[in-house]
Amino acid sequence: MTSSARLRALVAFETRRLLRGPLLWGAAALCLVLRLYAVWEWLPDLTVDPVSMSGAMLLLAAAAMLAAHLAASRDTREGIPETLGPLPGRAPERTVAAVVAAVAAGTGIAALTMALYLAARLAMGPVAGTFDPYEALAGVLAVPFAAGLGAALGRWAPWPVAVPAAAFLLGVFTLLNGNQSGYGGWFLPVVLFHGPDWPARPSGLHVLYLVAAVTLFAAAALLRHGIRPARLAAAVTAAAVAVPAGAAATAAAPGEEMNPPLTRGMKFTAQLVPARVRDRYLGPDSRRCEKRGATTYCAFPRYVSWIPLWASAVEPVVEALPPAARGRLPVVRQYSDSWWMADDHDERFIGTFMVWGRAGAADAHRGALASALVDRFVRLRATGDGCDARGQARTVVGLWLLGQAVPPAPAAEEQLQRGGSHFEFRHSSLGNARYGAAELGYARELLAMPGARERIWAHWDTLLKPSTTVERALPLLGLRPHFAPEPVRGTPCS
Repeated sequence: MTSSARLRALVAFETRRLLRGPLLWGAAALCLVLRLYAVWEWLPDLTVDPVSMSGAMLLLAAAAMLAAHLAASRDTREGIPETLGPLPGRAPERTVAAVVAAVAAGTGIAALTMALYLAARLAMGPVAGTFDPYEALAGVLAVPFAAGLGAALGRWAPWPVAVPAAAFLLGVFTLLNGNQSGYGGWFLPVVLFHGPDWPARPSGLHVLYLVAAVTLFAAAALLRHGIRPARLAAAVTAAAVAVPAGAAATAAAPGEEMNPPLTRGMKFTAQLVPARVRDRYLGPDSRRCEKRGATTYCAFPRYVSWIPLWASAVEPVVEALPPAARGRLPVVRQYSDSWWMADDHDERFIGTFMVWGRAGAADAHRGALASALVDRFVRLRATGDGCDARGQARTVVGLWLLGQAVPPAPAAEEQLQRGGSHFEFRHSSLGNARYGAAELGYARELLAMPGARERIWAHWDTLLKPSTTVERALPLLGLRPHFAPEPVRGTPCS
């Protein structure tokens, strides 16, 4: 058997051994299941989905590192060199076979895992965002990166503690590198965090760095068997590509501009937003608008597919408004998660952000958007930590309007409403306006009562006056008083 044929046989043997074992497949299944569980209630956004999955692939990367380390360090275990001595092939060939098999098997399983994840996300609802194939490829290449590192450690540091220590350090620096230019920069296999409205990442440079790093680790493993011209040339060439590519990616990545400095009293304006995102998210032509029914919806170009979902929350409320009130409907406008404070906020708009729920989270987002529209007509003005709307007729009307889109939540239930990277505490279904069991009960009766809409329309102006009490409104609404009124707790809504 020739040397090349022997090497091919060794590579095939090592590859079959890895593919038949449970380590890589188990890790791949685990990271796929965990990631799908994490995003189950969110619609797909291809701007961030490949990046998020790349972080989950670190589980598979750690498994590939361990598998490569075990294979490459096999010769160093007690009694193994004597056992392998009579077999054809020498230690360098066995190292080559271990590296090639680990890299090939790891890459193949990683590519399959990423493809399955993206296919699952595409099937989970209307897709938004911009797909960057280099981001997905970088997530795949994180696995051969770890496999090559594991093989190099297997030859230079064959101790059992080497892989856990390396995996721990890589994990720590990856988590610390939360701003795309922190500890480790783009020399890390994965940069975990990316917002849907952040500037573009240097994904192409990162892919180049990862390919060169895999070559460098493989050459480093072979250099343990002695310096040869081909091995040294491969190592030097790979380092000459990897180091500048990693440095250039780190320099090109969004960094401090993601958190512009604010001095005391300084207003966060559009001028503080990075120039390369200002026009894209704050400029006059940054959104595409379309009209559905009586309402106009303006979305960022890659999020137009979500407009029907916004309309499903808004249109039922609009249809429940008196015809005369529909002439002053606000525009539903998508805001940037990271730069919303620098955007225009006035009575012309109600906002929705750059995420939208599905499954169990859909009602939360529908309710938040419908509540914003209801507030424009009911006007339960809250200051500071909110206000109390108990005893006011307009609270009942507001809950009835909200009930056209989603069932209003029990008054005692406080919610944490998430909108992308934007969080706000909501005291009730009506935002920062709290209400009681009486207002909720009467609203539910109206939702189930035939003719409720006509009664509300007939007394619309009276019902929305802050001075109109629930007791006064009940005869106008055709309801009987059978809920005990609750005392106002805190500042009344004005």
